Order: sequence, then structure tokens, then C-alpha cells
Amino acid sequence: MIAFAAAIFLSAFLLFLVQPLLGRFILPWYGGTPAAWSVALLFFQCALLAGYGYAHVLTRFAKPRAQAVIHAGVLLLAALTLPVIPPESLKPAAGDNPALSILWLLLATAGLPFVALSATGPLLQAWLARVRPGKQPWVMYALSNVGSLGALLAYPFVIEPWVGRNSQAWAWSAGFVTFALLAAACGFIAMRAPVAEQSGDAGPPPGPARRIVWVALSACGVWLLMAVTNRMSLDLAPVPFLWVLPLSLYLLSFIVTFAGERFYVRGLALFAVPLATAALAIAPDDDPIESTPMRIAVFGFGLFALCWTLHGELYRLRPHVSRLTGYYLSVSLGGALGGAFVGLAAPHLLPMYFEYEIGQALAILAVLAALCVDPSSPIARFKPRWAWLLLGIALLAWADATRGAMKEELDGTVAHTRSFFGVSRIYEYEGSRKLVHGTTTHGAQWTEAGWEMTPLTYYSDQSGAGLVLGDEGDARRVGVIGLGAGTLAAWGRKGDVMRFYEIDPEMEHVARTWFTYLAGCRAELSVVIGDGRLSLEREEPQDFDVLVLDAFSSDSIPVHLLTLESFDAYLRHLRDDGVLCVHVTNRYIDLQPVIAAAARELGLTWVLIEDDGRGDDINSSDWALLSRQASRLARFDSRLNPPTEDIPAWTDDHSNIFRLLK
Repeated sequence: MIAFAAAIFLSAFLLFLVQPLLGRFILPWYGGTPAAWSVALLFFQCALLAGYGYAHVLTRFAKPRAQAVIHAGVLLLAALTLPVIPPESLKPAAGDNPALSILWLLLATAGLPFVALSATGPLLQAWLARVRPGKQPWVMYALSNVGSLGALLAYPFVIEPWVGRNSQAWAWSAGFVTFALLAAACGFIAMRAPVAEQSGDAGPPPGPARRIVWVALSACGVWLLMAVTNRMSLDLAPVPFLWVLPLSLYLLSFIVTFAGERFYVRGLALFAVPLATAALAIAPDDDPIESTPMRIAVFGFGLFALCWTLHGELYRLRPHVSRLTGYYLSVSLGGALGGAFVGLAAPHLLPMYFEYEIGQALAILAVLAALCVDPSSPIARFKPRWAWLLLGIALLAWADATRGAMKEELDGTVAHTRSFFGVSRIYEYEGSRKLVHGTTTHGAQWTEAGWEMTPLTYYSDQSGAGLVLGDEGDARRVGVIGLGAGTLAAWGRKGDVMRFYEIDPEMEHVARTWFTYLAGCRAELSVVIGDGRLSLEREEPQDFDVLVLDAFSSDSIPVHLLTLESFDAYLRHLRDDGVLCVHVTNRYIDLQPVIAAAARELGLTWVLIEDDGRGDDINSSDWALLSRQASRLARFDSRLNPPTEDIPAWTDDHSNIFRLLK
């Protein structure tokens, strides 16, 4: 029993440790966007489905001895693919579909180990149920979720701040080998132990309706997890903590409900569901709740209450232990379907993050379906009629109110577009036009004749970029990582060469369609589609006089653009007397210590330019200017190398965002 529990706990711990670990490798390659995390979650759900399917087929069609031998062979093959370090050859190229690229990268890097780990839970529970029929295996599912939650919480707070990602990958690989030996030992025990008769009547197999409800309940849980994560990142801050927190609450709901029926009270759920939907309705709006921690708590309550209800009903509808693997297969299928819609379909089908509201409606319907098919429910089989009539009226009223809220999100916009990298909206008001990506302004333009080429928002003549690009002098070569509305093109002069690097192809379309900065630029201008750093690494030295780094998407931090390796790439493209301008304006992260650490390591001089802004169209901004030659920044003498918190420089192998939270 102890060996089985240890193997199940360790497998779950490793399963959820590898997810943020691989995210640490690949998220920077895709702009640090929350969508990359959503697609990664989709992959893990699909791999979980593959593992559960393998366990179901193995226990149904192979004898105990064959099961142990086959699984030992699978574990051996998985161990041969280690370590879980994505090769540089899998970095995305310009034009690659980001979602498909991420799925292929994860499959090639950790597909077999992840499938082998995910099969362990149902497989070992089935072995335990056969060898120890008096022991209920369902508590092992709760134990596995405890392991998952432990890994998820340990990673950002204990592991990532102190251990480099390559060391993490090798340590994880060593943990996998340890697990494989432990799982093989469990297989040996199951193979040699006398098989006891199953106790209790298995009864008739579950019907199609119950199986569909299993899938629906699980699908809605994953759908809500991913939708709430995206919405929190949009409305609060796209930082890793707000990706880890919802997943932790999702796992906690599994732990609580599968620990036993006494931890899920159906009567309480009838009050929890409407409260949860009310909480999720007000959480995105900062008018009733101005405190960010309180809004996070409201988001968290809504997600946990709905997942607790979904998973509580899922546990109540569990089958006899002899049908355990088929049940888990249905659960994993639902998770994969929910993840597929939010991760793949929603960005193409929905103009905004409407999967947030749709997921809540589907969750309510799934719970009602569970109550309908469960004979112990007081409203089973659509009886009494009056109760279902009242429920239908309430649901229609809520749906109408939600539809109005969804429509209101589009009010005031003249255009909107959604891609893998997020939602962009165009607003027009008297005399100007604004581009908002997520919750952050990414450019604005006056539409009055004669004023169109005035640089606004963070790029005015008093901003760091404006002070550098506004210098008179000879023709120059200017590189810009991050396009936005194309505002920096306003600083292009006749004879200049300006080269923009933009990761989101949709953004160039927006900049050329709704703004005229690019068309009105007097410099020779080009736009390169692809991640800025990856593009620079592939190109020959460009000999830029000025290189501007302005690639932060809705305040998210693409860590790979601020590491020593990235600064080496920038300096390779800068002339010896060139200036690197880094936009460090951020509501949530203090990036100045990162700049100071990089400047110290690379022998650069730097200054911080703070512009307080002037009205709605010229925003306050913070810019760091760096150069190899101190003389290029001499006019800022009083601000050279300003004091900041002393931290280690970020590298591709190690960084710590949490230390810099404001």
C-alpha cells in the first residue's frame, strides 16, 4: 500500500512540475503571452488522455503479468528520451503557427515521459483494487492531486527562484528514473500477489447519458480553468503567479471532492453556484472592487466554487471500482475537449475572451445534467416539473444579463481583432484614435490634419525614446522590437533606415489599416514578422545607431528579451557608439534592477528617463538608455547609473520575477 501511494504521489508531483518547467523554456519563445500557457495546458490534457487511454486498454486486455512487463518497458523507453530540455532546433521560425509549434515542441520533448506518468494513477489504482479489494482506490486520486498541487506551489516559490532551468530539467529527469523504479516495483508486487475476488456487485455498466455527463463535467472544469486564467491575466496582470493560482484552485477542488462524499455537500453547492457566477461577473470590473488582491480573491472564489461543484458531482457519479480506468478515460477526454476549445478554437471563433462567460453557462448546464441523471438527486429525470421550470427561467434571466455584459465589452470600439497573442481593440474619440492590447495602450494618433505624425503615448519628445530619436544629425539606422501602432515611425527622417520587428502578424495589419505612422514615415521602413530576439539571432549584424526594445504585451514580461544572452544579441547589432533604449514602464514589475544588473555585467553605462506625461494622449513612461560609450549619454550626467536594488543579472537559465513585484 505504501509503495503504491508513494508511486502515485511522485508521479503526480513530477507531472505538474514538468509543466511550469517546460513553460520556463518555451514561453519566452512565444512572447510570454498567456495563450502559450493555455496551449501548453491543452497539450498536457491531451497527453493525460493518451495516458489514461493506455492504462484503460492495458488493464482491460492484458493479464496482470503482461501489464507489469509492458508498463516497465514503456517506462524504460520514456527514460531514454530524457532530459526534458527542448533543443534549440525547435525554436519557432517566422510564419510558424504558434499553437501547432508549441504542441509539436512539447510532444517531441516530453511526450512519452508525460504519457507514462499520467498512466500511473489509474493503472496503479486498478492494480491496488485487484490486489486489495477491501481498499477503496478513490482516495488515491485525491492523493495524486495533493502531489500535483505540491509541485505547482513549490515551483514558483521554492524551485524557480534558486535553481536554473537546466539544473531543474536534470533534477526532474533523475526524479523520473526514481519514479520508474518505484512503479516497476509496484508492478512486480501486483504481478506476484494472489489476486483476490472483487467484493460488491459491479452492477450494470454506466449508460451513455452518464458517460456524457462525466465528459461534460470534466470539460467544463478545464474550460473554466483556462478561461479564468486568461481573464485574470487580461484584467489584472499577465504574470506567472496568476497562471499558477487558478491551476492550484482547480487541483484543490479535485483533492477536496475525491477525498470522500462528506467533503461535497450538494445542498451547499446550490448556493455556491449562483454566488460563484455573481463573483465572476463583478471580478473583471474594477469599479465595485478597486483592490487588486480582493479582485484576485473574487476570481479565485468563483473558479473554486464552480470547480468544487463540477468535481463533486463527478465524484458522486463515479462507477464501481472495476470500471475505474474507463471512468478516468472519460474524465481525461472531457479535459482535452475543454482545453481544445479554449486553447485552439476560441482565438479563431470568438472576437473577445467570451469563453469566460460561455464557460460559466456550460458549467451550470453540466451540473443540471448531473442532477438529472443521478437517481439520488431530488430533481432526477426532470422531476418535479415545476422545479425545472423555475431553474429554466432563472437560467434564461442570467443568460440575458450575461449577453448584455458581453455586448457592452464591444461598445465604444470601431474595430477589434484577436490572434494567438491576444485581443486588440481600436477606440476613437474626439480628434484621436487609440490601440489597446489587453488592458494596455499600445499607441494613439491624432486624426486632425497636420498633427497625424505627432508621437503620442510613451514616445513623446520628452520620453527616453523621443530624446534619443529626436537628436539632429546624420542619417541613422534604427531598429525597433515591437510595433504597436507604429508610433516610433514618426521619428523617422529622410535618409534614415527603420526596421521594426513584430511577433504578431495581425499587429502589422492593424498598424497599417487604422494608423498612418508607417505610411507617413519619411525613413526607409521595413517590418520583420517574428520574435525580435530570435530574428536578430538569425540576421547578420545590422549596425544600428539606435535599437529600441518595446515588446511588452499588455504589461507581460518576455523574460528572454531581458537576459544577458539577449543583450549580447542586441550589442552585436549596435554600433560601438550606439544606444539601446529599453521601455521599462510597467504597473506590476520593477524592471530597473534587471537593467542595472545587465549593464554592470556587460560594462555598459545607463540612465533612467522618467516622463510624467501630459494628459490623456501623452502617457507617463520610464525608459532605460544604455550605451558602451558613456559620452553618448553625457548630457544625462546627473542620472548616469542610478542606484537600484542589487540583484543577479537575468540569464536564459535563471530569472526571478517575483522578487521584482511592486
